[in-house]
Amino acid sequence: MKKAKPRSSVTKVFPWEELIGNNLAGLTDSRSLERGRSYQRQGAVHHLNLVSDGGLIADVVGTYRYATRVTVKEHGRDLVKRLGTTCSCPVGDRCKHGVAVILEYLESIKNGTVVPLANDDDPRLGRSETDWDDEFDDDDDEDDEEFDEAEFGDSRIYRLQVSAASTPRNSRSPKGKSSGKPARSQRRITDSDITDFLKAKSKHDLVDILMRACQADAKFRRTLVDRIKLESGDFAEMIREARKELRSVESEEAWYDSWTEEGGFPDYSRLQSQLQSLVDAKQCDAVVELGRELLEIGLRQVEEAHGEGPTVEDVAETLAIVAEAIEGSSLSDADKILFAIHSRLRDEYDLCDFFDPILDQDYSPAIWAEVAEKLKAGLPAQATNKQDRTVDSSSNSYHRERLTDWIVGALKDSGDAEAATNFCIEEAHKAGSYQRAVDLLIEQKRYDEARELAVQGLANTDPGYAGLVHRLQDSLSMIAAKCKDHSVAASVAADRFVSHPEVSSLRELLKLAKKAKCEAEAKAVAMNFLETGKRPLFMESKARSGGKKASASSTNDRWPFPPPPGVKERRVRLDGGHRSKPSPYFEVLIRLSIDQGEPASVLHWYDQWQAAGTRYDFGYNRIETVVADAVSETHPDRAVELYCAEAEHLAAATNSKLYPQSVSLLEKARRVLKSQKREHEFATVLAAFQDRHHRKRRLVELLHRLEGRPNSGKRRAGR
Repeated sequence: MKKAKPRSSVTKVFPWEELIGNNLAGLTDSRSLERGRSYQRQGAVHHLNLVSDGGLIADVVGTYRYATRVTVKEHGRDLVKRLGTTCSCPVGDRCKHGVAVILEYLESIKNGTVVPLANDDDPRLGRSETDWDDEFDDDDDEDDEEFDEAEFGDSRIYRLQVSAASTPRNSRSPKGKSSGKPARSQRRITDSDITDFLKAKSKHDLVDILMRACQADAKFRRTLVDRIKLESGDFAEMIREARKELRSVESEEAWYDSWTEEGGFPDYSRLQSQLQSLVDAKQCDAVVELGRELLEIGLRQVEEAHGEGPTVEDVAETLAIVAEAIEGSSLSDADKILFAIHSRLRDEYDLCDFFDPILDQDYSPAIWAEVAEKLKAGLPAQATNKQDRTVDSSSNSYHRERLTDWIVGALKDSGDAEAATNFCIEEAHKAGSYQRAVDLLIEQKRYDEARELAVQGLANTDPGYAGLVHRLQDSLSMIAAKCKDHSVAASVAADRFVSHPEVSSLRELLKLAKKAKCEAEAKAVAMNFLETGKRPLFMESKARSGGKKASASSTNDRWPFPPPPGVKERRVRLDGGHRSKPSPYFEVLIRLSIDQGEPASVLHWYDQWQAAGTRYDFGYNRIETVVADAVSETHPDRAVELYCAEAEHLAAATNSKLYPQSVSLLEKARRVLKSQKREHEFATVLAAFQDRHHRKRRLVELLHRLEGRPNSGKRRAGR
């Protein structure tokens, strides 16, 4: 047997890793993509192998087993378009089985699973291209017919003819299963073959083929009926039929169970065909009216299916036809824009992306002004209080803000920037949307007005909305910096550092304090806070101290700047609810010492932490290894001690997934001892470790590898 080549030597032909997370749109139709994902999740892909040209070969099992091959083109920017699939199933190429194979290989890359290289004489390589099994299960039969329906044409009719001609009449049991070996086609039938086949037929034979197809497939028959009505000009009847089909789709239940990955999904194919026929017949106004109802129905069904399954794609594709109808309808430009905007406002599932081209067209300022006025007319007179945290109030506030964003955008596009700003200021007072107005005022360099409005916003914003508070504070910091006053930004950074002590937040504080010319004082206060855990106060403002400089500004328990905007002096708040009393932030001090390259200080704070007994680590998120790494060169004995202690901690957890990490720590200890020319001491350490954990077979195997000897597979004598 040939040796399997390593994955890297094969995947250089095609960058498979770059496809991880790609939805493979464009490889095949949406339904085949969905079914392929389902097949892969259900474990239908077996015996997956790489092919030397960079492609894949595998068996995909439903009721029957198919040989499926994925091929790759050498060049092309779009990776998905460089992929091709062939399969021994009835569809033959770009089928759900090919999707499943691709997804299975991408999953193996994510999991680090080695996929071997196929032998050059693997029989599946030929069978995937020349052989398909007419004996496919009912599920495949239904799916493959839908695949053909998506491309619709006489190719499907010819396939039915070939299937009927190549299968003996008595070869199927009443339940549709084969009683003998299925017939095989000698080669793949192409579109060119089908065209030549049909051209060679007489008119009488063509009619006979089409009528047989009508009798075999109700969908195909309905398509011809629609074509007859379309050419006869009976548009009223076609519109009635489309509305009737819409009612039928509405009556179908949409559901999805994420546990079983099963669901029921309405069939939109008939409605899509009808709407497209109406658009082709220039009956766009009728499609637009149906589209208003469709939007309601589609959004409800997608919500019922939890945004999963083919319903999402089906609704989006149907709405794309509506978007095409809007372009050709008799609606005014303003009403076209409004239709698209209202659709986007109600869409929580990105179903209405096809309406974007309507919004992106170059309209006159007068049209956008008309749109803005009509949108304003739809605003509720009474705004919801943005500080109300009830679900209904928050939802109403969210929808109002989205609507007002469109109004502001329309006013800007109309060329009236002042009207947009004034509208934002009104909304700030009415609905609490301060940040948008502040941003516009800053953009227009109206700094005094922006500062005043931001201060009002902070006074009227619930402190529980930290994001809103922080953005307004940042705006005030920016405005103050324009006037060369950096103390506001420094005070904001100090407040955030105290709320979330980290090395990064300390760096940000000191950077801004340097601009405010008080870096040394700010650093002293910050370090005192980290070392004691006591929250520092802020310097008294001039207004509160009578214009005198506060004497306490030079002490280590008071910041050298006033409180940040919107923040009053707080009582001492203990970190995260875990501290019963103020105590040093040991982990931050340790990491800061590491950052500054001070190993002695690292050990000082680590030992202080151990003595205090105030550990707040969760699970295996411990700092011992970080400390050992930092002091291994200057304090080798302490590093070895910490590595071994952590290895013991992980081994004692009796979780075999942690054993490799435990052994790697012992390896670090050995390297430190070797650097000190004391490697012989490691044998004693390892022997004691093995003796304590000799019952953990998996760990012992790893330790034997560390020693550089094979595992005997036997327990020590006397154990």
